[in-house]
Amino acid sequence: MIEGAKVVLRPLGEKDLETICGWDSDYYVAAVPGPSDDRHLDNRKGYERILRSRTAKMFAIEARDGSLIGDIGLVEISWRKREAELVVRIGDERYRGRGYGQDAVSCLLEYVFSNTKLARIYLRVFEENVPAIRCFQKCGFRKEWMITRKLEAGELPRRVILMTLEREDFFKSARCRVAS
Repeated sequence: MIEGAKVVLRPLGEKDLETICGWDSDYYVAAVPGPSDDRHLDNRKGYERILRSRTAKMFAIEARDGSLIGDIGLVEISWRKREAELVVRIGDERYRGRGYGQDAVSCLLEYVFSNTKLARIYLRVFEENVPAIRCFQKCGFRKEWMITRKLEAGELPRRVILMTLEREDFFKSARCRVAS
């Protein structure tokens, strides 16, 4: 278990899947910028696969009252390159925009950079998801590049931003650290 000021991160389990899969119908949280075997979490089978994966580690995000409010984790983990992709969402809309996502990201980064040899975390986010971009910037992530992609046939192209955070930069900045 990883504890923050507002959230507790615990391993994602089978009992969480029904709730989490229910969030996938919400466009705001279900939209993921780009395909990837490790982050294809649009159904129960996808979640069950990722729970068994060696290249992913997912956590449930609980509010301090024990309510399951989201999920967060690392996918596409490359131990050789010492990098991984961060995926996060606050599925329960009552908890969005109130600092729970930032606390969850902060907790996971502190844990990962303190307990593993990973040196770089990256993420992809849609350009129009301004609250998420602000959250990630507060945690030290920087915009690396932007690409316009047509993700589904018949869909309009969307801009996707790649953001990165290096271990050294995280420890230099106290902006998004876990409260003691």
